[in-house]
Amino acid sequence: MTSPEPEDLREGFEDEPRRDSRREWRDLEENPIVGWAKAIALGIADTAKDMLEAGREGAREAMDQGWERFDRKTKHRRD
Repeated sequence: MTSPEPEDLREGFEDEPRRDSRREWRDLEENPIVGWAKAIALGIADTAKDMLEAGREGAREAMDQGWERFDRKTKHRRD
């Protein structure tokens, strides 16, 4: 069995106009609903990043406080 020739694959599609995906994307970006959705999604992403950073900072502080308590109790300084 041989593979079909490229002309055979185009059969029946000659009458269809070619789509310009770049133009469709520009049209989609100009849509105000898409703009709002994009702004909301980016806002959620920024908020999530801020929350993660605050959580990491809090975890660092808690770890330092835990080591300080350990050092006070044991009288051994960690290096």
